[in-house]
Amino acid sequence: MRILHLTDTHLYGDPDARHYDRIDPAAALRGLLARLDGLADIDAVVHTGDASEDGTPGSYRLLHEILDPVAAALEAPLAVVMGNHDVSAVYGETIAAGQRLQERQDRVVPLAGGGRIVLLDTSVPGAGYGHLETAQLDWLRDVLAEPAAQSTVLALHHPPLEGATALLRALDLDGLDALAEVLAGTDVRIVLAGHYHHAMDGAIAGIPVHVAPGVTNVVDPLAPGRHEQALALSGASLIELGEGAPRVITAVHPSSGDVLGDAEQPVYRFDPEQVGRIIAAAGR
Repeated sequence: MRILHLTDTHLYGDPDARHYDRIDPAAALRGLLARLDGLADIDAVVHTGDASEDGTPGSYRLLHEILDPVAAALEAPLAVVMGNHDVSAVYGETIAAGQRLQERQDRVVPLAGGGRIVLLDTSVPGAGYGHLETAQLDWLRDVLAEPAAQSTVLALHHPPLEGATALLRALDLDGLDALAEVLAGTDVRIVLAGHYHHAMDGAIAGIPVHVAPGVTNVVDPLAPGRHEQALALSGASLIELGEGAPRVITAVHPSSGDVLGDAEQPVYRFDPEQVGRIIAAAGR
């Protein structure tokens, strides 16, 4: 199984809106896809959340306007997870009507050859951290009770890992022990996530976890002086599942959506006081 893994496009319904007054998200996505032109033998295109920045129907229509032709050309299904900037109900009404579980976008995307992508919606309305309800874990347990004919991939926005910075840790996914208990011993080969905006790898219940870099910007997790910053970069990952451990290939490029064209200038740089205010507004 080969998966094109995208995440954190942060699209707007307003075509003139810019992310942090700097990045044109649609141009960033289109530019990244142009760089990836020529990829073949892709079994699924997976977007692991924050598809939208403003949660509007127009932003979700734009996402599918851009990605549906790409997935069709690859003859691969497109699977979109909800993130903390998304509005699950709006996506459901606009794109995925009839596929909701208690207003959340939890579903199974079957793949040719017997594989499947299981999507979990970890979003919490009005918050930046992630959470899974007991009903969602019960649903996941029931789905995984019957292994797929080929491989199962779990996709969610908030990584089941500990973030690399103070801000990301405040906006992490809670309830990791409960999720690990559900995943242990199942046929899930890899967990795909976004949210961090930078590439990161780890594991839960012995299952590899991969976080892809953001499309709209890439976070620098090693910024000095307890500052948090993101750069005008854009990335994606290719996931290959075969014999043995999953193979992950990640690429990062200068953003085609950067209206300043200055990759050395951060898209944002937050000092510790600013980080504290963000945590107070969006954390637990």
